[in-house]
Amino acid sequence: MIDAFEPCEGGCTCGHVRYRVTSDPLIVHACHCRWCQRQSGTAFATNALIETDRVELIQGDVEEMMINSPSGNGQLMARCPKCRVTVWTHYYFGGLRDYIRFFKVGTLDDPDRYPPDVHIFTSTKQPWVIIPPEHKCVEEYYVTRETWSKDSLTRSEAIIEAAKASGDYE
Repeated sequence: MIDAFEPCEGGCTCGHVRYRVTSDPLIVHACHCRWCQRQSGTAFATNALIETDRVELIQGDVEEMMINSPSGNGQLMARCPKCRVTVWTHYYFGGLRDYIRFFKVGTLDDPDRYPPDVHIFTSTKQPWVIIPPEHKCVEEYYVTRETWSKDSLTRSEAIIEAAKASGDYE
């Protein structure tokens, strides 16, 4: 028997921003790139990729801020305007910026719910970070079709079709 999905919630440190996730993410990355290390102030960032419409803002408001990114396309960060905690981001991601949200797993009330599916950019991870040998790791970025689950690939096809219909997909 398959367990039914139970929505989960998260928010910022001060409680002004609260959000609800209405499905499991497409995939969860532990990103060890130097950019994420600097942006998060930690050894790596844990981001869950999900369709934008599956993350609902249920309290407060976010302040969006475009910052530079290594790709040159920028990263749109959504932060609490009071405590400044980033709750999610939008990357360029091939023209899918408005369709896929990267929510910060650490902002969930139960961050243990979504451990990383894959560790990325491990070529620049901190040397003292020990990744368990059974975890999937790549030195840079992975091939999506080889890494995402069948269900996530099907969902991503629907995202791409929606983006194409709106003229947003490249």
